[in-house]
Amino acid sequence: MASSGSTSTVAISGAAGFLGAHLVRGFDARGVRVLPLVRVVEGRSPAGADVLEDVCAYPSALSGVDVFVHAAAERLRHGGDGAGEEAPNVDGVERAMRACAVAGVRRFVFVSCVGVYGYPARLPVTEEHPYAPRAPYSGMKVEAEMRARRVARALPLELTIVRSATLYGPGDRHGLLPRMAAMIRSSTYRIVGPGDNVLHHAHVDDVVEGIWLAATCAEAAGEHFILAGPETTTLTRLSTLVAQAVGRRLPRGHLPIAVARAVATAVDAAEQVGVAFTRREPPIDHEKLDAMTLSVHFDLAKARRLLGFAPVVGYEEGVMRTFQGQWPALARAGAES
Repeated sequence: MASSGSTSTVAISGAAGFLGAHLVRGFDARGVRVLPLVRVVEGRSPAGADVLEDVCAYPSALSGVDVFVHAAAERLRHGGDGAGEEAPNVDGVERAMRACAVAGVRRFVFVSCVGVYGYPARLPVTEEHPYAPRAPYSGMKVEAEMRARRVARALPLELTIVRSATLYGPGDRHGLLPRMAAMIRSSTYRIVGPGDNVLHHAHVDDVVEGIWLAATCAEAAGEHFILAGPETTTLTRLSTLVAQAVGRRLPRGHLPIAVARAVATAVDAAEQVGVAFTRREPPIDHEKLDAMTLSVHFDLAKARRLLGFAPVVGYEEGVMRTFQGQWPALARAGAES
């Protein structure tokens, strides 16, 4: 593993988001100057933030930037048709790349997601598994990856793609774990199915380290990598850890998968015709059930070999830090009981 020249200034788009905010702090702590880029500069924006669209329109703002990390993304709005998200999630990648080329940026790191693979029957998932997205957002990531590769071939710009597993960690407000915690607190949570399916997520600190390596290692140029945590878990164990972290008892009853799928089908059908859950995101749909009940396991061999990526935050530590902000001296046997 070798450093790819000198990396003194890094631009990070999506800097006001969950991952982006952690990237800004993490890269700053590693001694580089960070240019945070956001959709709108407001009070909660990182210090020194600039507007991404302005930078794309006037690439001179990127003068002196060595690496551009594109973590900006528009989550699909519930009840929308996805048309409004196409531009920022696909076209926005190309605009950012072309601005980088004009400004002389050396490397462009595009943050994608493992959702581009769907849930393959053959596990573990490697970088070479075919695209098989099951959700519209993941489908847009596939389009963005393909667009980025086509554009990179015509530009003097190194492209590196990182596909992050589902993230969790402090500051996450909309992910799987916060939703699970909210339902556990309200006593409405039930494990769907037997709960023995294999899950594989990534703590945000590990992903920040992986993206740092993708931005700075010479071997990352022109490559694509999966970033995930050091271990897998099961739905039952994850649910138990979240319940313990929020100080509640996990309900014993399980919800049969067939029942959950029937409800999800009704919710999804109602959304398509705009008659239900139009103001807030529904508690259950097929995408959420997939994330909870389908098995997935990622092979990190390529990232370990080429980048030296070595994730360290396991579920026990990561869940406690997510909900309590710390990692207390917790007996492992107690945590898993």
